[in-house]
Amino acid sequence: MFDLQSALLEHRPALLRHCYRMLGSLAEAEDTVQDALERAWKSRATYRGEAPLSHWLLSIATNTCLTALDRRRRLTLPQLQSEPSGVDFAIGATEPERYVTPAPDSTLFPDPEASAESRESVALAFIALLQRLPPRQRAAVLMKDVLGWPADEIGVALGLSTPSVNAALNRGRKALAQGPSPADEPDPSTVRDFVRAWESGDLDALVALLRDDIVLAMPPYALWFRGLPGVVGFLRSPGFASFWSAGVELSPARHNGCPAFVFHRLAPDGTRKRHSVMVARFLKGKVAEMTVFLGPTYLSKFESPAAF
Repeated sequence: MFDLQSALLEHRPALLRHCYRMLGSLAEAEDTVQDALERAWKSRATYRGEAPLSHWLLSIATNTCLTALDRRRRLTLPQLQSEPSGVDFAIGATEPERYVTPAPDSTLFPDPEASAESRESVALAFIALLQRLPPRQRAAVLMKDVLGWPADEIGVALGLSTPSVNAALNRGRKALAQGPSPADEPDPSTVRDFVRAWESGDLDALVALLRDDIVLAMPPYALWFRGLPGVVGFLRSPGFASFWSAGVELSPARHNGCPAFVFHRLAPDGTRKRHSVMVARFLKGKVAEMTVFLGPTYLSKFESPAAF
């Protein structure tokens, strides 16, 4: 006998990935998936089996996301909203509600061996670029290029004509083509060297692992840096140098399909406290981008066992 309730739960990871791509916020995506599943259960009598259950659920989830997006502004990353900071940078105020949030691979892909999806489909850069598209255009691109739906079925789900769907796909693909190159998977020895450089406070060793065009961003702050001179200038600034010299420990993790690192500050009594999570994008054996999410807003989900 078909157990719809169990089937709904089996589809939850795929729904979560889709809602995360749509919304750019893991916490919002989890709430939206729960809302969508409740809506599906209440309207279960309307499901006749003409379309796959996954398509029925994704249509409900997509329209739940569109409703949520009507109520708030688009999320972004600092490096997508302004020019890089200069030598006279100011830290500024925190604005966590402006930025996309990271997502642990273990949450997005609870069964990674069974998943055929590319991890590039949850990469931070891709998630952030998606947020720049109008919501229905964003949904059309995801449903076609990530989920593989035909244009006519997308039109039915979104209330658009097939020509409108094709036009939305064309515009959306052009916008997404401006994104960075896909990340490489670094050699484990490179990851160990990266961790060692941070934990030993060895700036020279760290710089040797960074590309010349390295990008460093630190949500919820708006400032960001591009290029070795700007990044090194920040790392040598009195505020950051004081933080680094006190000692940090890193716990390797996986977020957004990339290597990630949970930073802990070391206290004089030997205890440690979570400080931030960095998602690192590697290209050709070096770090091309370090996006560091600071504070508890971004640390509600991660793969490190230490507590606040």
